[in-house]
Amino acid sequence: MKLSAIQNTVQAVAEAISEAIGVETEIVSDEEIIVAGTGRYRDRIGSIEECGDSTTNEIYGMIFRTGAQYIIEDAPNHPDYWGAEGELAEVCSPIELDGNVIGIIGLVAFTEEQKASLLAKKENLLNFCNKMADLIATKAKEIAITNGMRTILSAISEGVFYVSRNGTILECNKKAAELLHRTCDEIIGKNIELVWEDSFVLEAVKEGLQCKSIEKRYIDKSGHELHCLMDISPIYLKETEQAGFFDTDEAGKSEFSGTVISFKDMADIKKLVYDMTDNSMPNKYGDIIGNSKWIRDIKAQINRIADSKSSVLITGESGTGKGLVAKTIHEYGNRREKPFVLVNCAAIPDTLVESELFGYEEGAFTGAKKNGKPGKFELADGGTIFLDEIGDLPLSLQGKLLQVLQSGSFTRVGGTSEISVDVRVIAATNKNFEQMIKNKEFREDLYFRLNVIPLKMPSLKDRREDLPLLLNNALKKYGSMLGKRVQGFSDEAMSALMSYNWPGNVRELENAIEYAINMEDKDIISKSSLPEKVKKMETFSRKGMSLAEKRDAFEKNVIEQCLQQEGYSVEAKKRAAKKLGIGEATLYRKMKALNIDTKEK
Repeated sequence: MKLSAIQNTVQAVAEAISEAIGVETEIVSDEEIIVAGTGRYRDRIGSIEECGDSTTNEIYGMIFRTGAQYIIEDAPNHPDYWGAEGELAEVCSPIELDGNVIGIIGLVAFTEEQKASLLAKKENLLNFCNKMADLIATKAKEIAITNGMRTILSAISEGVFYVSRNGTILECNKKAAELLHRTCDEIIGKNIELVWEDSFVLEAVKEGLQCKSIEKRYIDKSGHELHCLMDISPIYLKETEQAGFFDTDEAGKSEFSGTVISFKDMADIKKLVYDMTDNSMPNKYGDIIGNSKWIRDIKAQINRIADSKSSVLITGESGTGKGLVAKTIHEYGNRREKPFVLVNCAAIPDTLVESELFGYEEGAFTGAKKNGKPGKFELADGGTIFLDEIGDLPLSLQGKLLQVLQSGSFTRVGGTSEISVDVRVIAATNKNFEQMIKNKEFREDLYFRLNVIPLKMPSLKDRREDLPLLLNNALKKYGSMLGKRVQGFSDEAMSALMSYNWPGNVRELENAIEYAINMEDKDIISKSSLPEKVKKMETFSRKGMSLAEKRDAFEKNVIEQCLQQEGYSVEAKKRAAKKLGIGEATLYRKMKALNIDTKEK
């Protein structure tokens, strides 16, 4: 069967797709004819598509030949994409009947906004295209328009209503019911005013108004609130000779048939924006900076444990990057698409910790919200919960946390029903658990349950070879943030920075560099711009260092800084030796003795 024989039905499907998804749609027959389209394609209906046939290597040609689906993420630069000018991205799928490809559905983005929306849900849209292809491939006269609409709606991640001209909700998808805390059966067949009590929405449905990106708040009778972004689109259709099918009337004589209402949870929109703009981890292991053995070992451990379900306990001094490691484990594991929920146990009053972690039911205590509130464990379901400063968790709640770790279930404050969650727990502390257990301040059984995978974060004094990298990274970071072009450190400043003990570790180091950039009015950080305690060149550690150790550390720093400036080639090392006032042989001997890399970089 040729698509041209059911053109009215195909066009109706194309219109419905575009109204529901917000991108342009074209449907091409195996005769290389555009049989249906919206937007720019509408005027081209009946014309030849530049897609190529089964003998070509163009995308459409390959679909006709192989029956494969395609996602074109960068159409202008794709070597096998022969689309029209202005096409930026496309999701396309074959229409198959009796084993033959009789056409192609293409969902096309012409704007960057459409492209982002299309690619954000590309996998769902592939399934969606396949469903639409099946719909079209079936004899048009045997399918009711309502079934087609239902198929469309079920593939969309937004809430969608199809409302008749008299206000009756004829269709709703699962997402709409979910967002409104109802079922589809509770919505379909009801008048819109009984489901969404909003005068503006009611007027739009009654008058056939079109509204885009209207911010709305929905509050049902139980008090549940939904903050959403809404689109309202009227449908003007006429019934064709084939009963049950509808076609747009290009002559302008069509009748107002109904309205498509789509709405997106504002929380989902914010998450999408965050996902698209978050550049906090541009490369593997993100901001975990360093080449010391300590850091190499930590990165290797992250790689091994990222996909595990086992609990992780990260220990180390304050400011060593425990939170960064926790986030990195999540970002590079199989839970990366699910929530990462941070809980600072030290920042929550003891009286509120239980309700924050496990939530509460309505009436659980004075001031409790109507309908209760989910806790952090519920919000983290499917993802990761990071319990920072776990050593500050009250002893009275440690048993309940142990229960969650063992059974994956808990009850809300004031509740009786068990709630099951799938959450990976990562905890962190700077406290001595062994001493806390001896003092009966922390349960030993909970400690063992948390410490399935231990990770020890080194202090800066344990990885002093990473200091130049950390200092230069902080210089770039805060120089950019503060809008200052700072090129580096003076020798005196670097010597002081390398000699300082850094009891606050990386956090203190970054604060010191931010302070110095604010104080410095030149393009090189001088010693005078450093914090006072750094300038005093305090001791390296509590145990102190011998004079020989301090001398070696200073010499290593000076040589490394000189090599960073001059380079690591043979000629560069000659220049470095001359600059340092020593012979080449002495330079090589010192590099070897101080464990400085002698290879060209």
